[in-house]
Amino acid sequence: MRRMAAVAVVTLVALLVTVPAASGAPGPARAGKAERVDFNDDGFADLAVGAPEEDVGAAGAAGAVNVLFGSADGLQASADVFFQGSGGVGGALEDGDRFGSAVAEGDFNGDGIFDLAVGAPGEGIGALGDAGAVTVLFGSDLGLTTTGSQTLFQGGSGVAGTAEGGDGFGLSLATGLLAGDDFADLVVGVPFEDVGSTVRAGAVNVLAGSSGGLVNGSLVTQGNPEQTDVFGSAVATGDFDDTAGDDVAVGAPGERVNGVFSAGAVSVFNGPPSGLANERLLFQGTAGIPGSPENLDQFGSAVAPTDSNGIGQWDLAVGVPGEDVGPDQDAGAVNLLAGSTAGPSGGSLVLQGNPEDGDRFGAAIAGGFFLHDFDLNGFFDLAVGAPGETVGSRAAAAGAVSVFPAFGGGGGVVTPGPAFTQGSGGLGGTAETGDSFGAALE
Repeated sequence: MRRMAAVAVVTLVALLVTVPAASGAPGPARAGKAERVDFNDDGFADLAVGAPEEDVGAAGAAGAVNVLFGSADGLQASADVFFQGSGGVGGALEDGDRFGSAVAEGDFNGDGIFDLAVGAPGEGIGALGDAGAVTVLFGSDLGLTTTGSQTLFQGGSGVAGTAEGGDGFGLSLATGLLAGDDFADLVVGVPFEDVGSTVRAGAVNVLAGSSGGLVNGSLVTQGNPEQTDVFGSAVATGDFDDTAGDDVAVGAPGERVNGVFSAGAVSVFNGPPSGLANERLLFQGTAGIPGSPENLDQFGSAVAPTDSNGIGQWDLAVGVPGEDVGPDQDAGAVNLLAGSTAGPSGGSLVLQGNPEDGDRFGAAIAGGFFLHDFDLNGFFDLAVGAPGETVGSRAAAAGAVSVFPAFGGGGGVVTPGPAFTQGSGGLGGTAETGDSFGAALE
């Protein structure tokens, strides 16, 4: 019924900023922090968009990142484009690195300045192809610098596990305050990790922030790992059950549900003080979640916290990029699951304004350690990537990003807003076949 597609998703996280928290800000773990991702310090929330399939020069699928800036009128396009080996970004341009598949910001070393982590799941480690790596660039008074930067991969620098070909370490990233201190921690998805003899069951690596950067990795797997679950394809943090401490949501879009192939599921783990524990499995058709498990829906390809009604309770947005919408196959959808004292449940469906075959809307969702209020109206907006979107009549899978402004109201109502594509309205880059613009959002 649907085409099999490689899961190239990211969970998106946001910057710590030292201004007072907005009223009604979700979750006690965010107390004293703001919910605004602000790259240029103008008081408006901004958005970073990954294009991991972008060709840079002669390097095919080297990957790149675009930036959109917030304003009183919402997001505005800019010409800022970042890629490896440019503007202080470490690494080299290489075929298939897929830099920008995941992006995450947080103060990992506790110096009060924001740092940047970028996933490159196609990065080779020695002779091991596609083992994956996270470049971490630390902030300074002059901005991001390569001084003291970390290159993280499994089996190196305290990271748990062993680097193996095809693991895809860094395909997804999320920042959270998992240890109850002032250091941001990093959750890294390793969706193609073998668990024992179970091929591509998947795992996540949790790295602790410290004065020396990210250290002390620990490996977490699903309670019942199965072949090709690809657990860790998406990761997010948030206080989804309204208790102290961050929880971790992990997408397993390859999960079989009652025998249905790649219907997909999401595991939610309670956070500290006991560490990641008490896994709760969510999938369509249970706990009031809209939809039903179908072949290749890939529920859980993206996960992100949100609070579009501004009541202070974390909700969970889940991408279902393989969902059919009427006759349109793989058009995609997003499930908005309502937070509660028992965790996420119930919810509603968010659909693209013009669903088409293969759009894969919901492959990425913006929302992470802090949330996005692009127009500063006090409610948190939703941005959703559709990396399979055809732009114009020829650029297949060039990709697009749709923004859904929130205006409050029961159930967290969001309203369809503008859509962005490369090369339009002043946005940098050019819409080209296979770019997958919108595969990662921040």
